[in-house]
Amino acid sequence: MPLRRHLLSAALCTLCAGAFAGPGELVMLAPVDQAMPIARFQNGAVAGGIVKDFGDVLAQRLGRRAVYLNADVPEVTPMLSSGRADGMCYVLPFWIDGDYDWSAPLFPDAEMLAARTDMPHLRSLKDLRDKQVGTVAGYRYHRVEQVLGDRFRRVDAANMEANIQQMVSGKVPYTMISEATLNYQHRIHTGMKVRGDLVFSAYKAQCAFSQKSQVPFTEISRAIDTLIKDGSIDQILARYR
Repeated sequence: MPLRRHLLSAALCTLCAGAFAGPGELVMLAPVDQAMPIARFQNGAVAGGIVKDFGDVLAQRLGRRAVYLNADVPEVTPMLSSGRADGMCYVLPFWIDGDYDWSAPLFPDAEMLAARTDMPHLRSLKDLRDKQVGTVAGYRYHRVEQVLGDRFRRVDAANMEANIQQMVSGKVPYTMISEATLNYQHRIHTGMKVRGDLVFSAYKAQCAFSQKSQVPFTEISRAIDTLIKDGSIDQILARYR
């Protein structure tokens, strides 16, 4: 969901802390607060999902090796702004602070509200007034904040997986989720008693690249253009539908 309406940040693994990209590397941040199909983590490292598949194929087109640094919540802006990471994908410009070089829109998705099947249907965001709603700590929900103001009752979870679980377990009746994440959850948990209630923001997520990256953005942009034109991105997205 990845819902990326937020201030993402990146905490590097101990061995990687402070290191800039080595020769022939493309260093990408992987957000640990996301769920599949955006990212899958195994033994503390990103092991699958859209951001890894895309990073792998982008690095290959650039003649480089993809390296992934786990992204947690307090430090993405310093790591990306400083050039310690070259880029991060599945974000939008108002989700993270800082000035970056932005790719073309790449990954179609939508922000939506999901509900337990025993809860009343929501007709609009205004129906959420004073109701508890599952959210991810650090995420920015601009549209919801605009509509609800101080009547937005967030119940933060550490990441998207935990956010889904707090609704399934009955802690909250509704949750903010990305359409891609909800569809994926229904695909792997066919009996999940959760429905999609209201799409309130459709978008195409992008990639942000550090202006201090050792990899010229002109090269990155050309490589991404070829991935769009030859259908590589569509092939990646099709794996998770």
